[in-house]
Amino acid sequence: MSTTPNITPFSREGRRRIAHTIQYGALVAVAWLLARLGVDRASALMGRAWRLLAPLNKRHARVDAHLAAAFPDWTAERRREVIGDMWENLGRTAAETILLPELLAEAETRIDWSGLPGGILEPARSGAIFVSLHTGNWEIVSWPMAAIGLPLHAIYKPLRNPAVERWLAEKRRALYGDGLLPIDRSITLKIKTLAKAGATVAILADQKDHSGFELEFFGRRAGATTFPAILARRLDLPLFAGRSIRTNGAHFRIDGRWLEVPKTDDPHADAETLTRAIHAVYEEWISEYPAQWMWAHRKWL
Repeated sequence: MSTTPNITPFSREGRRRIAHTIQYGALVAVAWLLARLGVDRASALMGRAWRLLAPLNKRHARVDAHLAAAFPDWTAERRREVIGDMWENLGRTAAETILLPELLAEAETRIDWSGLPGGILEPARSGAIFVSLHTGNWEIVSWPMAAIGLPLHAIYKPLRNPAVERWLAEKRRALYGDGLLPIDRSITLKIKTLAKAGATVAILADQKDHSGFELEFFGRRAGATTFPAILARRLDLPLFAGRSIRTNGAHFRIDGRWLEVPKTDDPHADAETLTRAIHAVYEEWISEYPAQWMWAHRKWL
C-alpha cells in the first residue's frame, strides 16, 4: 500500500505549497521591476517605501522601546528620526540583496574597503572565523575577502520556502563561492573539516541565541550566541569582526579588526570572554551609526 501523503490544495501541505509558489512568484516579479530601475533607483525606491509603510508594523513599537532603553537621553523626536532612517536602510538592503549581482559588478565604485590596511586579511588564508552584524548592508560585508580570493563559507539559517531559498543562494554565490552552510546538527563537524582546509567561515552573530548565554548589551541583559567564539577557541582559529557602513545611497565602506582569542585552561570561560569582546565591538559600532542597525531584533531578555 502506498504511503504517499494525500496532498490536495486544501490540505496543510497543499496550502503551504501554494503559499510558497505565490511568494516566489511575487519575489521574481519584484526582482524584474527593480532590475529595470537599476541599483540606485531601486535602492532609493525600496528605502522610501519601507520608511513610509514599516511604521504600520507592530515591530515599530518594539524598535522605539529598544532605542529608548539604549539611549535614555534621546528625545522622542530623535528616536523617530533614527527609526525612520533604520527602516529606510532595511528597505534599501532588501532591494540591494535582490540586485546583489548587479551591485557587486560595480563593487569597485560602490564598496570602499581602503579602511582595511593592506595585508590585514592575510591571516585568514590559513582559516579564520569572520563575524559581523546586521548593520549597513550586511550582505556585502564579506566582499573584501571574496575580492582577494579567500575561500569563504557562510553559516546561515535557511528560509522555509525552498524556491526562494535557492533563488537567494544563487544571488549570494559571488560572495560565498565556496558555499552556504545551513545550520544543522552537523555544522560543527563541517566547519572543523573546512577550517583544516584553510577556509574562512562567516557568521552574523548579533542575534539572540536561546542556547547561548546572558551578557550586558547597552546596559541591559541580552542573549548572545557563543558559537563563533567556541569555534575560534576550539579550532584554534583567529577571529575577525567586520562591518558594513552605508555612506551614500547604495555605496558602502567596510572595516573591521582582529580580536584576541583567549586561551586559558577553561575553554568555556574563554568562549564567554570572547563573546563579550565581540559584543563590546558591536555596541561601539551601533552607537556610532545607530540608524544602520536592525533594532527590531528580540535581543534583550
